[in-house]
Amino acid sequence: MAGNENYIAAIDIGTTKVSTLVGVVKRDDVLEIIGYGTSPCRGIKKGLVVDVGEATKSIVSSVEIAEKEAKVFIDSAYIGVTGKHISFLSNWSEMVVASPDKVVKKTDVDRIISMANKFSIPSQYRVIHTLVKQFVIDGEEGIEDPVGLSAEKLGVELLVIYGSAMPIRNVINSVRGANIEVEDIILEALASSEAVLTPEEKESGVVLLDVGGGTTDVAVYKNNKMVFTYCLPVGGNLISNDISIGLNIPFSRAEEIKKKFANADYSLVDNLNKVNVGDIELDRNKTALSIRLYTIVNSRVKELLELVKKQIENCGFWYSLPCGLVITGGSSQLKGMLSLANSIFGMPARMGIPVDVEGPFDVVNNPIYSTGVGLLKYALQLKKAENLNQFGRRVRRSSGIMDKFKEFISKILKNED
Repeated sequence: MAGNENYIAAIDIGTTKVSTLVGVVKRDDVLEIIGYGTSPCRGIKKGLVVDVGEATKSIVSSVEIAEKEAKVFIDSAYIGVTGKHISFLSNWSEMVVASPDKVVKKTDVDRIISMANKFSIPSQYRVIHTLVKQFVIDGEEGIEDPVGLSAEKLGVELLVIYGSAMPIRNVINSVRGANIEVEDIILEALASSEAVLTPEEKESGVVLLDVGGGTTDVAVYKNNKMVFTYCLPVGGNLISNDISIGLNIPFSRAEEIKKKFANADYSLVDNLNKVNVGDIELDRNKTALSIRLYTIVNSRVKELLELVKKQIENCGFWYSLPCGLVITGGSSQLKGMLSLANSIFGMPARMGIPVDVEGPFDVVNNPIYSTGVGLLKYALQLKKAENLNQFGRRVRRSSGIMDKFKEFISKILKNED
C-alpha cells in the first residue's frame, strides 16, 4: 500500500460485484474501514473468472472508488478465492514428546506441525491454507494449545485447503491486470467467518453460510477451529433466474422483484403492490402472483439449504452445534431466509454482519461486505503472527508450503508459469 504501511487493502471479487476495502488498525487494535469501493462485476461466473479482461475492468473501477475515498494509492491487496474447485483433506501426525520432563514446548509444536505438513496433492492443485483442527495429548482430543502441558505423545490434525491452479491463476491475472500486487490468497469462507462469527460461536460450534450471487460458501467451526468447508456453486442469482423464467420477465426486473417482494417463508406472503415490470403490469391477480412468487423462491432456497445440509452430514460433522447457523452475504437479506433455515436445519439462525470493526455504516452493518471485512481482519492476523514469529490462532503454513505458494504467485505475475 503506497503512502503508508499502516494501510491494508482487500478485494472481494464476487459474481455480481467487486468490493475493495481499505482499513487501518487503531491503537486499541480495532480495525477501521477508511474507504471502500463497489462496482458491478463482469467476467465472473459462480466464483470463477470466465473473462479476465472484463474482470480486470471491474476490479479497476472498484479500486479507483476506494482510493478516492481513502485518499491512498492501492498497489497491493489481499484477495479472496472461492469456487467449486476448492477442496480439503485432513492430515494427522503424532510423535513422542522428547524432553526429559515430558512438558510440551513450542519447538515440539513446530515439529509436529512440520510433520503434518508433509502430504501430497495432485500437481494441478495448489495449497491455500493449512489450519490446525486440533491437538491431541495422550489420546485427549480437542486441545487448543498444548504448550506447557505434560504428555507422552503429542498429535495434531490439520485441515488442508487447496484449489485448482488454473482458477487461482485466473484470479491473480485479473488482479495483476489492474496493476495490483497480490499479497496473499485467502479462502472466502475463512474470511467471512473472521468477520461475522463470535469467539463463543467458534468455540461451542456453529455453521457459517455466506450466500452470494453465484456461490454459497460453507464453514463449520468447533472448539475454535474450522473443521469443514465447502463451496456450493449456487447463489442468489439462481433465485432471480427462476423468477425470470417463472414470471416470464427479464433477469434485471426479476432481480428487482426479488429484492423488493420475494420471501421464502409462507407466513410472510402478502399481496404484492402493483409492480411495473417492463411492459407487463403484474397486478392481474395480486394474491395469486404473490403465492406464485413465494413458491418459486421457497423451492429454490429450500433446495440450496438442503444441499448444504447434505454436504455437512455426508462428511460426518453433524454433531452438536449449539450456536446454529450464521447466514451472511447479499442473499442472506432475503425475507424468510432465516426462518426457513431454522426449519430445515433444526437450529437457531441469525444474520451475520461484521463485528468488532469501525467505519462507514453502510459497510460495518451490511452482510454484503462480510467477506471484504473478513479479508482485512484475517490479513491483519497473518501480518501480526508473522511479525511476532510465534504460534497463534492464525493459519499455519510450513515455510516450504509458504515458499511454494509465494513462488506460484510470483511466477504468474512474471508470466513465467
